Amino acid sequence: MPIIKIVTDSSAALTAEEIKKYDIEVVPLQVSIDDHNYLEGIEISHEEFFKKMETAKKLPTSSQPAVINFYDAYEHILEKSPNVQIISIHLSEALSGTGQTAAAVAKDFKGKVIFFDSHSIDRGLSFQVLAAAKMAQEGKNVNEIFQKLNQIAKQTRIFLSLESLKNLIAGGRISRASGLVGSLLNIKVGLEFIDDSIKTVSKGRGEKSINKFYDQVILGMQKLTKVHAIGISHVDDPDGAKALADRLRKLFPNTPIVTLGTSPIIATHTGIGTLCILYYGE
Repeated sequence: MPIIKIVTDSSAALTAEEIKKYDIEVVPLQVSIDDHNYLEGIEISHEEFFKKMETAKKLPTSSQPAVINFYDAYEHILEKSPNVQIISIHLSEALSGTGQTAAAVAKDFKGKVIFFDSHSIDRGLSFQVLAAAKMAQEGKNVNEIFQKLNQIAKQTRIFLSLESLKNLIAGGRISRASGLVGSLLNIKVGLEFIDDSIKTVSKGRGEKSINKFYDQVILGMQKLTKVHAIGISHVDDPDGAKALADRLRKLFPNTPIVTLGTSPIIATHTGIGTLCILYYGE
């Protein structure tokens, strides 16, 4: 039975400990801010990127992933272990060309690399990556891992609040025809990432509207039989993320909760002050 190795990209919200423990290969993605390009996690940290965002002269952008980075990752693994089989799990193809690039490069490795579209982002992507890596260490085969990944994808919910729609509209991730335009650009909005698209759940002015949004999100979580894992992500709002995490720990004391600053790739589209709850359960 071939050894299975897991590859993902730097949009996955993983801790350094998780990457090391499960021997996960992370392909860095590219972001640009004030005409300077950076490789996520290598040339710029999340915290450094957030600081640059606050003083940037124009909105940051994400770049198409470099094809060579995927070739280098796959070749490096196969040179060390020729019998290994690689499962490459990436953020939703609907949001980024990352998955398309990984899928195209995978075809050049004649079945040694299998691409999987997570249909998710951030910690939602990580739920799948970690499950696959754990199962690989347990000796599970590709079919068993794919069944689990599809199950997690169906059970994952992603909710986020934004201080402004400016970045989403500028990046083309939400249409000006969505009903949130013009004078409403600076309202606070609650969104759900669902079916590879962004759905508006709530909108209003002031923190009261966002608190009500998260009250509804958490109420939905409490109706589940079991919540397997929770992620809290943020863009330069560690205090807000901690407050959400503390609240959820009281309600779900047996559920692992990981709080992280989101990746620059995601931060470019959501903006400073973004908070996000990601979970999967049944």
